[in-house]
Amino acid sequence: MAESTLVIGTMSGTSCDGFDAALCRIGNDSGDVELLEVRQMDYPLRWVKVLRNLGECAPKEASEIEVEWSAWVLNALEGCLKDWEGKYGSPALMGFSGHTWFHEPNGRGTSAIGDAQMMADALGIPVVADYRSADVAAGGQGAPLVPLFDAHAFGVYGCCINLGGIANATVLPPESVQVRAWDVVGCNLLLNRQAGRLGMEYDADGGAASRGRLDAAAKTKLDQWAYLQTAPPKSLAAEDLMELHDILDDIALPEDALCTAVEWIAEAMVRSLKLSPLGGRVLLTGGGAHHGVLVHRIAHHMPQGWTIEVPDRSWVDGKEAAAFAWLAWRTMQGLPTSLASVTGAKSDICGGRVFGTFARQQKERDLRGIE
Repeated sequence: MAESTLVIGTMSGTSCDGFDAALCRIGNDSGDVELLEVRQMDYPLRWVKVLRNLGECAPKEASEIEVEWSAWVLNALEGCLKDWEGKYGSPALMGFSGHTWFHEPNGRGTSAIGDAQMMADALGIPVVADYRSADVAAGGQGAPLVPLFDAHAFGVYGCCINLGGIANATVLPPESVQVRAWDVVGCNLLLNRQAGRLGMEYDADGGAASRGRLDAAAKTKLDQWAYLQTAPPKSLAAEDLMELHDILDDIALPEDALCTAVEWIAEAMVRSLKLSPLGGRVLLTGGGAHHGVLVHRIAHHMPQGWTIEVPDRSWVDGKEAAAFAWLAWRTMQGLPTSLASVTGAKSDICGGRVFGTFARQQKERDLRGIE
């Protein structure tokens, strides 16, 4: 039996700025993860617009988008594999995040676009997708999914924060009796929209935010956001942030809107965590970890004794994709992929649907050029 398995993980997040693929070596006995390489592929402007409006699409339109987006993703993955296979060998499995179409665990459920069967047929390896549905069916939120990975890979930290389009946090034992995690606040989705008012895709390192002034009245309105008063388990979708967008859009100067958003995100995040005064280490990952002003303000609001740590760039940018690789490995082992203490499901759940079989591993790939 092989000592380890090569697994690809993917992530297409709520920021809709690009597609991430991570190649991981996972120990078959321990489940320990070695992150070998991360590839970030920017979406063309057209895909940014399409994916940001995906939540408003009817089923027929979403289905048509899925076909074209899946082809774009497959082409991107073929490029990664062409580079990786010569160095590391052929991956045996892929964990596929898809891209969220809608996420309403207390309503119509959860769904993501992405043709996993097509991926499995073309790549010749099993593909694990649709991680959330089983947890939602068991009464859970279906998200966040990364906390189990945080507990396994980053257990030396008291807290792990991912600053993505939506910021989520994992509070780990012994800081918490059980692993606790939830989507906390809007993050890059808020910041990028305000940066767009200045003609920028994003506010690099917080330069524009640093020139702005806090709008106290707007921050008071943000503090009154009802979601903050709701106890976990809870999760967010991009559509849940419209109230926050409206408040920030009403601030006359975009720089002031960015300054206000950064301060609110940092303060609301730290306040929601309710960390003990005993002190510990906090891991920051995700695109927001490159935003120097945001990182500084989060550190400012942390209780005394807590230190902020930003890992090397591969983990900052690739942790979520690596988590999906690890979750795919867990699915194939029949092990839990989500925690009841996080999602509120009736029990820990082994989620994910498996498409394809290992028997097709050597299939010749369909190398298509798709623009």
